[in-house]
Amino acid sequence: MGDKYVATVRFHTEGVEAELYDSLMEGKKEAGISVPDYIKQILKEYFESKDREDSRNEWLKQFGVEITGIVERAVRNCISGGNVNAMGTSAALMADAEEVDNREEAGLPEQSEEIPEGALDFMDGME
Repeated sequence: MGDKYVATVRFHTEGVEAELYDSLMEGKKEAGISVPDYIKQILKEYFESKDREDSRNEWLKQFGVEITGIVERAVRNCISGGNVNAMGTSAALMADAEEVDNREEAGLPEQSEEIPEGALDFMDGME
């Protein structure tokens, strides 16, 4: 056994681990091999599955793109004074008429459809 490694796996006799153990026993019977060989086969298939990693990376990329789009739309709507509807709800940001009238006194800029330069720089690191 000088060139072999040994791994020991223990299972609880109740709960999820017991169910997992029963699944292993059932799978080994169907495969017609020993428990260690069956576990090695499962592990080999898992680690050699490049599709699993690729699909996870693709999902994360799509999630990042979607979140960036939602944040960008919300920021655009806030800057332009429109309604914010990023999550499909009807949450609206509304200013009181008095606040709008007092904008000049407070030194606030006028509403604009354009996003100020640098306003979305924080999203550069999200790619």
